[in-house]
Amino acid sequence: MRLKLLAISDTHLGEDTSILTFPHGRQALWRALRDSFGEDKEDPKNPGIKGQFVVDELVLMGDIPDRTLSSTSEVITHTTALADMLGSAARVKKAVYVPGNHDHTIWTAYAERRPPGSPSITSPAGEALVKGGTPVNTGDAVRPLLELFFSYPGGSGWRAVTPDRGLDFAIANPLYATSVNGRTYVLAHGTHFRTLEVTRPVWVKRLLTRLRVDRFFGKIRVNPGGDVRAASTLDELEAAVAPLADTLWPSADNDPTPFLDQTWARLTAERRRYKHRRASPELNAKLFWDEHHGPVPGRMVHLTSPQAPHGSVSAWRRFFLPEMLDHLHESGFCTDHLTFVYGDTHSGGWGEEPRDGGEPIRLYNTGAWAVDDALDHPPCHLFAVLEDGRECMLDVTVRDVQVGQEGLLALAARALEHRRQGIGLGRRAAIALIAWVSSKFPVA
Repeated sequence: MRLKLLAISDTHLGEDTSILTFPHGRQALWRALRDSFGEDKEDPKNPGIKGQFVVDELVLMGDIPDRTLSSTSEVITHTTALADMLGSAARVKKAVYVPGNHDHTIWTAYAERRPPGSPSITSPAGEALVKGGTPVNTGDAVRPLLELFFSYPGGSGWRAVTPDRGLDFAIANPLYATSVNGRTYVLAHGTHFRTLEVTRPVWVKRLLTRLRVDRFFGKIRVNPGGDVRAASTLDELEAAVAPLADTLWPSADNDPTPFLDQTWARLTAERRRYKHRRASPELNAKLFWDEHHGPVPGRMVHLTSPQAPHGSVSAWRRFFLPEMLDHLHESGFCTDHLTFVYGDTHSGGWGEEPRDGGEPIRLYNTGAWAVDDALDHPPCHLFAVLEDGRECMLDVTVRDVQVGQEGLLALAARALEHRRQGIGLGRRAAIALIAWVSSKFPVA
C-alpha cells in the first residue's frame, strides 16, 4: 500500500507518561502500521507480518520530543528511536517536522541561527534540511535537528538516511501545507490558538501567570507575549505567541525537570480529566471520512459539535483561520478543497467547518500518546491519506500491551501519579481548582 500522507502528533517522547517512550509502545505502533497499511507480501525478516509500505510525506506535528519535561539525552534517545521505528515500518520519502508548544524552543534555537533577516515563520512548504539523503548544510542551525532526529553523524538513524534512499527532511512553522489529488492539506500543532494560555488578552495572561505561579508554585519569569487579537498575519501571530510558549514551556536542556514544569504538566493532565473519558479500543481500527465523518462514540470527538469538550475549533476559527488562508493564498495554494489537521488538545476527533459559498473545511485532531490515568486510554490516532485520496484515522490500541507483569497504560499512568504525590496537598487542591475552572473557560 502507498500513503500519500501520514501524520502523528503529541508523542511527548522522553516524558515517562508517554506510551511511545517505552519500547513496547513503539513496537505496538510498528505492528499497527504494518497490519493496517503494510503490503500483502510477507516481510522476510518478520514471518507472519505484512511488508513495508510507502509514505510520500510523513508529518510530525509538534510535541514530538517533550523538550520541557525531558533532558537532552532523553529527547535524543527516544526521538531517534521513534524515527528508527517509523523508518522500519515504512519507506518514507519525505518527513516534515512542525514544532508544538512543548518543543517550540527547538524552533526558536533553529530560527536564531538562520541567516539575518529571515522571517519568523516558514513558507507553507517549509524549509529543507535534507535533500535526497544529503544535508543542505551542517551549520549551527541544521545540525542540532539532524542530531535530534537521526543521531547525526554516526548514529544508526543517520546511517539509514543514505542518498540511494533519497529521504527529504524539512521543518515548517507554524504550519505545513501540501496538495494531494486536488485537495490542500494544512497541518499544524495548535500552539497559536490554544484556548486558554494564548488566546487570552495580555492582561489576563499576566493575571493568570501571577495567580498560578507566584502564589502557589514559587517565582518564575513568564513572558505573556503579545495579544493575538492584534495579529493580522501568521508572522505577527508567531511574534505574539513565541515569548509565552518559550517561557511557559522552556527547554529543560541537561538539567532535571524543574518542579514548576512538572506542576504545570500535572495541571494540564488534571484539566483534560474534566473533559471526558475515552473507551479502550479492542482492535486497531481504520476510520474513513466517507464512511463516518461524524462522532464515533467513546473514541472520536465531534470537533464542531456544540458539545465538543474544548474550544479549540472556536479559537482556530477566530485567531488562526483568516491568517492561515492569507498565508496559503500568497503561496499559491488553492483552498477550494481544504483539510486542516492539528494536535495539541489530546482529544482526537473530526468535524466540518462550514464556509459561505464553498465546500466545508474538513477538520481532524490527531489525539496524543500521553496517559492521564490508567483508566483512560489516550486517543492514539494517526491521520492518513491513501493513494486513492481517501482520508482516514488510524486508532491504535495498546490496551493489552504488557511490560513484564504490568500493563503499559498502568505503568505510564503510575509515573504521573508519582508526580502528583510529590506535590503537597495544598498545591494539589490549587491545581485541581484551577483545572476545573479553566476547563469551563469559553474562548474569549
